[in-house]
Amino acid sequence: MPESSQFTASATRRPSAAPYHHHYSDVPGSTRPSIVFFMAAVSFFALGVGVLPFAVSDIAQYFYQPVPLAVVHTFTLGWITAAIMGVMYRYVPALTRVPLRSQRMVWVQMALFVVGASGMVTHFAIGIWPGLWLAAMVMFASVVLFAANLFPCLWKHLGDGVAETGMFLAITFLIAAGLLGMLLGMDKTFDFMGGSLLTNLSAHVHLAAVGWVTVSICAVSYRMLPAFLLPTVTLPPASKWQIYALSGATAALAVSLLVRSPVAPLFAVAIAGSIAWYVVIIGGMVRSRRMPLDWTPLHALAGVASLAAAIALGIALSIAGGDTPWGARIAPAYGVMGLLGFFSNFIIGMSYQLFAGFVVRARAAAGLPPVTIAEVSIAKPRLFVFGAFNIGVTALAMGFLLGWDGVAEAGALLVAAAGIVYSAATFRTLSYAFRQALPAAARNASLRVLPS
Repeated sequence: MPESSQFTASATRRPSAAPYHHHYSDVPGSTRPSIVFFMAAVSFFALGVGVLPFAVSDIAQYFYQPVPLAVVHTFTLGWITAAIMGVMYRYVPALTRVPLRSQRMVWVQMALFVVGASGMVTHFAIGIWPGLWLAAMVMFASVVLFAANLFPCLWKHLGDGVAETGMFLAITFLIAAGLLGMLLGMDKTFDFMGGSLLTNLSAHVHLAAVGWVTVSICAVSYRMLPAFLLPTVTLPPASKWQIYALSGATAALAVSLLVRSPVAPLFAVAIAGSIAWYVVIIGGMVRSRRMPLDWTPLHALAGVASLAAAIALGIALSIAGGDTPWGARIAPAYGVMGLLGFFSNFIIGMSYQLFAGFVVRARAAAGLPPVTIAEVSIAKPRLFVFGAFNIGVTALAMGFLLGWDGVAEAGALLVAAAGIVYSAATFRTLSYAFRQALPAAARNASLRVLPS
């Protein structure tokens, strides 16, 4: 049984059960680095949603400006990439039963990541390009170390399992996106890249957003969502071909954009089709579920709805072009539905199941007083987070698309409120991985059944 199944069992059916089976024993030192990555991710998320209401006017004016670029990279690098890296550092060794190449490399890579991401966001915001591409070089070094640590785990299983194959391809796209992003930053100083700025930028965006993040989410969700839903149908073999189709179309689109090929919109349609294929597969599991819908699948379903909107906006943007007045409105709406509506909904929902389980395991490994997943989880704000976040995302995207600045600002405020509440609750949960103290739920319980 995968780790996520054990988390679900602990959280819903058997609160006293251990979050991991002995079958998936810890790779030494792998849990706490994951939690540190999660803490970094949540910190960047809080920063991103906190500054979002103040950036709405700049984003609505035009997306390729210092402040919008800083906000975008706060989410893409600081929040989304850090969260996925944290999951992979724990999940890949457990799934493949191959230890990481080097535990020391994990901490070096983490330090480079935080320095690189912080430097890029800062230099985007102040518009200093040499500082930007220097920070991008640090980030690229972090990405290379990340790949070097995980590729040996995944290589032997490439083509065998959908999760292993998808994560290997996703990390490959991350390397390509990081390299191209670094070159784009250097080009602002040395002016050595040919082609169009917008098409080159679009290639980088698709390598990162679709190749790295979307392929990662597809691969991981194929293994984790069944554990949360307990569907009566098995994962179809077509899921692996969906990963291949999405990866191939993404690579082809990036190349066609770099060479300014007129067939680029065809590959954008192919990406849309392969993502729609993913939605159909996930929909089949949701319809056949045996578990009630809690906040994890509800956020996933909201993410799928946002994904459908992002697909339509992405196709419209590829036709209109980012350098047209209409394209300049579509682009930020497309970004909102992708970065916040799809990616962030998925991570928020999964974090409710995964983060608390990681904390329980980390405390056990460190010899701290044991707790259960329910005791370190803070469930009360989840209704507010779900409602405010998704209403805010919809209003923000509609405001950008239709030129309604007041609606966009109201949506940004709702997103900020939901995001800050989520971040505070999640950071408190994660902090128990390092604290001797027990949470209040554990201190007040007269009769506790603890994990074995």
